[in-house]
Amino acid sequence: MINSASKETKRILKKCSFEIILKFIISVCYRGSLLIIPILWGKVVDYATAKTFDLAYKMIIFTLGLTIIYYVCACLNQVVYYVFYKKLYKLYSKLAYSSFIKNSIHSLSRFKLSEFNNIINNDIDIIVAFFSDLIIKIVQILEFLIIYYYFYTIDIKMFWITVIISVLMIGILLFSNKTNRKLNTKRKSALDKKTTITHEVFNTVKEIKGFYVFKSVNERVKEKCANYLKEHAKFNTFSTIMKNVVLAIIEIARYGLAAYGIYLFSIGKMEIGTIIVIYSYYAKITENYNIIGTLTTGIEDTKVSLQRLNKLIEYRNVDKQCDFVDKKDYQGRIKFENVLYGDKKDPILNDVSLLVNPNSIAVITGPTGSGKTGVLDLLMKMNRKHKGNIFIDDVPYEKIDDDTFYNLISLVRKEPNFFDLSIKDNLMLVGGNFKEVRNVCEKLGIHEEIMNLKDGYDTEINSSSAKISLNLKRGIAIARVFLKDSKILLFDEIIDTLETDLQQKVLELLDEKKKNHTIIIISREENILEKADKIIRFDNNKIKRNSRKALVEAN
Repeated sequence: MINSASKETKRILKKCSFEIILKFIISVCYRGSLLIIPILWGKVVDYATAKTFDLAYKMIIFTLGLTIIYYVCACLNQVVYYVFYKKLYKLYSKLAYSSFIKNSIHSLSRFKLSEFNNIINNDIDIIVAFFSDLIIKIVQILEFLIIYYYFYTIDIKMFWITVIISVLMIGILLFSNKTNRKLNTKRKSALDKKTTITHEVFNTVKEIKGFYVFKSVNERVKEKCANYLKEHAKFNTFSTIMKNVVLAIIEIARYGLAAYGIYLFSIGKMEIGTIIVIYSYYAKITENYNIIGTLTTGIEDTKVSLQRLNKLIEYRNVDKQCDFVDKKDYQGRIKFENVLYGDKKDPILNDVSLLVNPNSIAVITGPTGSGKTGVLDLLMKMNRKHKGNIFIDDVPYEKIDDDTFYNLISLVRKEPNFFDLSIKDNLMLVGGNFKEVRNVCEKLGIHEEIMNLKDGYDTEINSSSAKISLNLKRGIAIARVFLKDSKILLFDEIIDTLETDLQQKVLELLDEKKKNHTIIIISREENILEKADKIIRFDNNKIKRNSRKALVEAN
C-alpha cells in the first residue's frame, strides 16, 4: 500500500473498532456452528448404525437447534456487514472529497474526469468491500487450523496429505498474484479511457452533429470499448483459471481421502460418521480455498485501488494544527511580498508585491494574460506559489486554518457554475434563509425576473427547459457572494459582463459594502475603474508602475 493511503486506512479502521469486534464475534459464531454441525451429523449416523436410536433422535434435535443458531448468526452477520460497510464507505468518501478540495488546481489537472469518477465510485467501493469481507474471510482461514487438527486426531496420513496440498495450493495462488496485479492495473486504465471517451461524446454532441463526424467518433468509441473488454477478459480469465486449477486439485484429494476413509472403515479403523465429517470438511476446504482465491485477488485489486486513491490524497494540503494562528477578528488587509507563481520560466505572477487596505475597493486591470486572475487564484488557495509571502492582516495565509480562511473570503467568476438544485436551494446552500435570499435578490433587482420564471425560485437552474438568461445567472452568482458576506469579496471580471441595470445595482451595493469589507474586482471597464479606491495595473505578469490614479502600492 502507498504510504498516504496506508496511514489513512489505519486511521479509518481504528474508527471502526467496535464494528470490527462485533463482526468478528458474530462471524466466529456463524462459521463455528457450521463446523460443529457435520460432527453432530456424523454422530447421528454412528448412533443409528449402532442402533442406539434414542441417542440418534436426541442428536438430531440438538443438531436442529444448532442449525437454527447458524441461520440466526448468518442473518446477523449480513446486518453487521452492512453497518460496517456503510461506516467505511462514508469515511473513505469523506477522505476522497476532502482530499479533492485540498488539492491545488495544478494537482487536479493530473486527473481526467473519468479517472476521478472511477476513483470516487469504483475504487472506494472495492476498498470498502474488501475490508468489510476481510473479517469473515480471516475467520474462514482460521477454520483450516481446526480442520487440520481434526484430521491430525483421526489419521496422521490424512493430516499430512491435507497440509501438503494446502501449502502447494497457497504457493500457486501467491505465484499468480504478480500477474493478477499487472492485468488489473491495465484493466482499470482501459476503463478510465473508455469512460473518458463516453464523457467526450456527451460533451461534444453538438460538434458531432454539426460536422457529422459520428462514424469517426464511433470508431474511437469502439476501439476504447474493445480494449477495455480485452483487458477485462484477460484479468478475469486468468483469475478464474488459476482458482479452478486449485479447486480441481482439492476435489481430487477429497475423493481420494474419502476412498481411503472407506478402506479404513473396511478394516475397522474408522467409523462411517467420521467419513461423512471428512467429506464435509473437504467441502469446506474447497469453499475456503475459493475464499483464499478471491482474497488474494481482492488484496491485489485493493492495492491497485489504494494506489489510485493515493494519487488523490498524496498532494493535498494537509493542515498542521500546531502552526495555525489563533485570530478571529480579521480586518481584511491583503499583502503580497515578492510573489512568484506559475511556471518558473514563464510565471503568471513575476515577483509581484501589492497591498490592498481594508474597507476599500481595489480594481485589478490590464490586458488579457497579464496575470490578473493569478492574484485571485492564490488568494483562494487554488494553487501554491513558488516563493514570496501572502498575508491577511500580517498573518501568513498558510497559517490560517481552512474553516476560518474560507469563511473570511469568497469569489465569483465570470462563468459561474451551479449545483443541480433550484435557484432557492443554490442560494440557501451558501447561507441564510429564504427571507434573506429574497432580500438580496430584491436589492440586486433580479427578484422580479426570477418570479417571472415558471417555477420562480424553485426553478432548476441547470435544467435545459428553464429559460434563464445568462445575465440572470450571473446575477444569481453575485447574490451568493452577498449572502455569504465574507470579509473579503473577490469578483473575477463578472461585473464587466452584466447588463447596465444590474451592473449599476452591483456597484451601488459594493459602495455600501466597502465600509466594512475588502473588495477586489478584476475589470477593464472605465466606469468600474472609476469606482476604485485603488487601481492595480498588470502588464506582462508584473505590476505596472504608472497607474492612472497613481494608487498602486508596491513594497
